Amino acid sequence: MNTMHDSRYTKIIESLREIRRRQNITQSELAQRLGQHQSYIAKVEGLERRLDILELLDWLDALHYDRQQFFFELGWIDQLKERNINTPVPIRGVVEEAEKGIFLILAWQDQKFKVFLEGITSEQYNKVEQKISQLFGKLNHSKAMKNREAIAQALEYAVNELPRLNPSDIYQHIIYRLYLREYKKSKPEQSWVRAGGEAMELFIEQRYRDILAENNVSLKALLSREAKADALQQMGLAGLVGDSKLDLVLVGNHNGRNIVFGGVHSKASLAERVSDDVPCSRAMMQKGYASILYTFDSKSFPPPHGDLVNRGELGSHDFPSDKRRYIEDHGDFDTCFSYNLRTNPSIHPTRSSKRIYVSSLERDVDLFPKYVIERWFNFKSKL
Repeated sequence: MNTMHDSRYTKIIESLREIRRRQNITQSELAQRLGQHQSYIAKVEGLERRLDILELLDWLDALHYDRQQFFFELGWIDQLKERNINTPVPIRGVVEEAEKGIFLILAWQDQKFKVFLEGITSEQYNKVEQKISQLFGKLNHSKAMKNREAIAQALEYAVNELPRLNPSDIYQHIIYRLYLREYKKSKPEQSWVRAGGEAMELFIEQRYRDILAENNVSLKALLSREAKADALQQMGLAGLVGDSKLDLVLVGNHNGRNIVFGGVHSKASLAERVSDDVPCSRAMMQKGYASILYTFDSKSFPPPHGDLVNRGELGSHDFPSDKRRYIEDHGDFDTCFSYNLRTNPSIHPTRSSKRIYVSSLERDVDLFPKYVIERWFNFKSKL
């Protein structure tokens, strides 16, 4: 059999070429990694030269592409060996059209699962997956960007490209799961614990920078312990609360002077011990500073017992969770902004008068910046 014209061989070469292009690697760059001339790459991709099995493995290594993933995507193996990942990850480029959205197809422990994503098309998803996979893939062989910066950039890109999709689903089912699939430099779930949280802080800072600046307000991510301690000191809280319990600081400019008027506690998931932030929040509010809880309220239960639907942790009005009571009953935060469209917003009035707002991230309807600006004007009027 002439393998050069065998459809199975052709599919291998087409897949290799697509991976290279997706990563924005030129033929010359790949040739350099392989210690070959550019003509070697061109002939292989043009089906003028046959690639043997050892060359195929070297090629995948040069592309920093998981061998097992490659053969799984070709359909040559039926399952993926676990790579220290305890949750399903998307099968590359595999989605199903559905009424009002798509089903994202995930693989884990020899099984496939479906997750419904409402408000997007397969074309939109595939475009986002390709871009983000390329971005995360670069982290495996380049130090040009920190992981938190790549995640924040991926989140901003996905939110802008998929404005109708639940932001919490974007964070959990797209950004998080693609990171686990693509990042191979260390254990991805361990890497995510820190990088994912810091990425959310960067995302919030960057998302609202321009609209807040128009009103002389800035929002700064506090990524170091020193930065957190300095912000608390400016509020007169140094030594009164833990110096790691504030994520972003709110600063207004009045008569040429920068003045701290509050802060934001950012939580992708409320499982991240939001109770630890309560003492700091209470101390801030006692001194008249704004204390805002900003969350994706991202929580779903994995198989075999869960259905992966991202319902969050704030419960309902009839069956409130302890985390809902932090806001509505105890007033431990001035307000909570949830960007999970499945979260139940507060029914006004609440026992504490504090409320949970549910919002999308579409710029013309996002409730967060308006609230921040109002808090600044109220704070400034008392100076």
